[in-house]
Amino acid sequence: MSEVKSVPADYGRSRLTARTRWRATRRGRRDGRAGVGPEHYARQLERGLRMALEDLRSRFVARHAAHIDRVHAESARIVTEYDHRREDVPAALARFGGWVSQWRTEVTACQQRGLALAACADQELAHYEAARTRARARARRRAERRAERLARARGDHRTEPPGVPEPPEPPEPPEWATAGAALAAPDEIWTGAPDWMLDDALVRRALHILEQRIGPAAATAGRGERGTR
Repeated sequence: MSEVKSVPADYGRSRLTARTRWRATRRGRRDGRAGVGPEHYARQLERGLRMALEDLRSRFVARHAAHIDRVHAESARIVTEYDHRREDVPAALARFGGWVSQWRTEVTACQQRGLALAACADQELAHYEAARTRARARARRRAERRAERLARARGDHRTEPPGVPEPPEPPEPPEWATAGAALAAPDEIWTGAPDWMLDDALVRRALHILEQRIGPAAATAGRGERGTR
């Protein structure tokens, strides 16, 4: 059974818990002694991280559904007033801009949380790799010592009949058992602009109107900010 558990439950805000470090170290020692490569653990960890990020985003969107509904509703109003009625409604435009800015700030905080989970996954893999490397080195030293003892024993038994086969040399670890593994980087949804749920045609048009009326800087407020929850 896999030892890679639920990422959100075992990771702190931006660091590993002691339990996670212990579990990764134990698994690394076991795999190192058995000569198992790191890819299996890395893929398990990657699947757990992907599920955690999907869960984090879905819970965020559900929790802020009312906010994004207001943004969409106000977008429709802005487009109706400016494109169809040809009327200027600066108060509604300012309100819309404020809601968009707040939404982007909230999304940015969620993105930070997702990137923190990804950083924790990288830390866990590093703990696993370090323990596995140490275990592999100890196993190889033990194999070398056994070979040395056998060689000394051969030298002491001068009466051995000819033709006794030489004991095998300790095998070199295969490349897959020594090479490291890496996790895939988070998707652009976690590293790009905080424009989740703003790709609707009406919202894009309302944002364009906002940019025309009050300037690009105000219209894109919140895109590059990194707020905290």
